[in-house]
Amino acid sequence: MTCASCASSSRGAATQYDAIAELYDGYPGSYLEDILFYTEEAKRAGSPVLEVGVGTGRLAFCLAAVGMDVVGIDSSLPMLRVLERKRETVGGQPGRVGVVAADMRRFALGRRFPLAICAFRTFLYLLTRADQRRALRAIRRHLAPGGRLVMSFFVPPQDLLASGGMGPAEMARFPAPDGRGEVIACDGAEVKAARQRLTSHITYEWRDDSDRPLKRLEHTMVMRYLFPEEVPPLLASCGYRVVEAYGGFDRRPLDGSSREQIWIAERAERARARQRREGQ
Repeated sequence: MTCASCASSSRGAATQYDAIAELYDGYPGSYLEDILFYTEEAKRAGSPVLEVGVGTGRLAFCLAAVGMDVVGIDSSLPMLRVLERKRETVGGQPGRVGVVAADMRRFALGRRFPLAICAFRTFLYLLTRADQRRALRAIRRHLAPGGRLVMSFFVPPQDLLASGGMGPAEMARFPAPDGRGEVIACDGAEVKAARQRLTSHITYEWRDDSDRPLKRLEHTMVMRYLFPEEVPPLLASCGYRVVEAYGGFDRRPLDGSSREQIWIAERAERARARQRREGQ
């Protein structure tokens, strides 16, 4: 749910997505590259799946279509309202999608899952290391013994970091939500390397059927990017053990040429508990 802490200077994901919930499925929610990968991971782990940052159901409904039950959390009520409208259009599916309005840093569902997914860039909207740890620990509390967390986000592009940003470029064209004309989404980026912040400046421009501009929405989104070498120690500090790392959704190795970083981490036993079992 949208809360005071989400609306603070840390700019939680809820605050950032509320204004563009009706536009999200056109851009950036048109992203499809990860669907098959997450479907394979969900089938391997089994139901139910916890999706952290379920949004408008981009991934959750795909998982339900192949028979997986999904419980999704999201802190943006407008995004969840879009999801509920989509539920009416997708019809009956083999799997079920349930949603809970909750902050990924502090939630309690009273159940455990064999798999948790934090897809696309969701984790990067946690702008402090403290919030990252809070979220990872909250997710861990919801994993069954041996359960896994899979999360993915981009590798910071070196050319973008060196230049400090890039000018706006057209990213997508899609039908306007009201059915009149189309919307053109343009995205530019600004980097603050000292704080590992990437700010996207997105402009949505509505055009009529004659390509005449009707209105514009300028929207800003802020992320804290992560370098691959930061992720394993962060996960370890929150009770996880990395079991796989990929540089693409085709499961290619994560290396210096990778544009994506995909992490699969297992819920690890705390060292103290292990020592007690071993009588140390």
